[in-house]
Formats: sequence, C-alpha cells, structure tokens
Amino acid sequence: MPSKQYLGLILLIIFWGSAFPIIKLALEFMSPFMIALIRVTVGGTLLFLFVRKLAYGVKESISALLNIGIFLILLNLGIQYSANPGLASTLIYTQPVFVLILSRLVLKERINLLQALGIVLAFTGVIASVGIGNFDLGSIIALLGGLTWAVGTIYYRIYLRDRDVLALNAYMSLFSGLFIAPVSLLEPRISPSLEGIGLTLLVSVTAQALGFILWFNAVKSIGPVKASTVVLLVPVSSYLFSYLLLGELPTLEEAVGSAITLLGVFLTFIPGINVRRG
Repeated sequence: MPSKQYLGLILLIIFWGSAFPIIKLALEFMSPFMIALIRVTVGGTLLFLFVRKLAYGVKESISALLNIGIFLILLNLGIQYSANPGLASTLIYTQPVFVLILSRLVLKERINLLQALGIVLAFTGVIASVGIGNFDLGSIIALLGGLTWAVGTIYYRIYLRDRDVLALNAYMSLFSGLFIAPVSLLEPRISPSLEGIGLTLLVSVTAQALGFILWFNAVKSIGPVKASTVVLLVPVSSYLFSYLLLGELPTLEEAVGSAITLLGVFLTFIPGINVRRG
C-alpha cells in the first residue's frame, strides 16, 4: 500500500477518534443538537464544494436521517452522558455487529461460525465494560447510535449502493440539517465562545468533511472490508485522545471490555465461510 494511503488511514483514525473528546469539550459551550447542526451544515457545505454535485431524492433523504441526522444526535448525546468518550466510541462501533444481525434478519444472509463468535464476544465485551446492572444513559444511547447506523447501512445497501458516495454524503449532511434544526429547539443552548465555536468547527472540518473524503478514498483503494477493519482503531484513538485532551483514563473494566468488544467486531470481518444468501 502506498505511503499516501497509510497517511490517509492514519489521519482518518486521528480525525474520527479525536472527535469524541473534542465533542465532549464542545458540549460545555453548546447543546448536542447545536453541535450536530453546525457539523452537518459546515461539513456538508465543504463536501459539496469538493465534489460539486449532490445525489438527492426521497431514498437519499431517508438515508440522511438514519446515517447522519438521527445518528449524530445519538452520538452527541451518548458522549454527553458517558463517563468516557472512548467508551461511547467503542459502543457506537458495535455497528458492524448490528449490521451482521440485521443482514441475517432482513436480507436472509448466513452467518459463519467466526462471525457468530464475534457477535457473542462483542456483546460480552459490552457487558464487561459497562456492567450488567450499570448501564447508564450514555451507554444505552451510544448502543442505539450503533444500531441506528447499522439500520442506515442496511438501507444504503438495499437502495443506494450505486450512488456517487461523496455526492450522496454531501446531500445527506445538508438535508439532515433540515431535520436537526427544529429538533435543536429542544435545547438551543449555545455560548458565544470562540473556544466552543472553534471546537465544533474543528469537528465539522476534520470528522465530517475530511473524514468522509479519507474514508471513501480508503474504501476505493483497499476495499470496504479492510477499510472497516482498520477503522476499528478509532475507539483506541478515542481513548488515547480522551486521556490527552480530558485526562480521562479508562477503568480496568472499560479497557478489558472494550478490547473484547473490538475483537468480536474484528471477527465479524473475517471471511471464513463467505456470507451468502440463505
């Protein structure tokens, strides 16, 4: 793999991993809804300026709500109510496990033994990191974020897989702003702080605009499975930046449980017996 592709993947892991603690910092200055609104507006505009076109329609709009609008609100709320942004990141990145389960239920695709083991390990890790009786609101919301992302992924696979992905994501980001704007009236808190605005703009540029560009470049160059495997390092990056930016260290339970969860998610990507129609 050329050095430019390595650099792109490293930047992607940094951008998406650091976004979680940066959002935690930004939440001191504005509500999770306002952060989401600024993120999709700025990020969507930059994506549009980059690709110079939009892929729009009814199906695209539904995908926008699932994959960006609702998902980002849940992501921000999960970070707000979680003790450690790294844990919220790990729980959200259970998305591939939910995709596998939904693929079986909706698309009637088979699950091989390694993937089944991965599902068991992933949820075992979730329980180990959070505790059976200690599921707080942040953990529940973060898992709902992963589930929503998975539903959006399945929807995309069925209806939109032939679209120009950057043009589609530019439209989805901008359209989701129309959904987030009225929802943000539930808590329109925003402080006229340069720090708060700067943090939110940083996430908008790095995670929403540059992140998606780097992601789809990775998918194009090394394929979706390898790219998805690599971005499992995002929660690791998130834990690291949570320590660097917030001084937050994971508990032993969170560290061990997150490692088990990510191992389980990794196993869902191993081909083994190829997934096929039942």
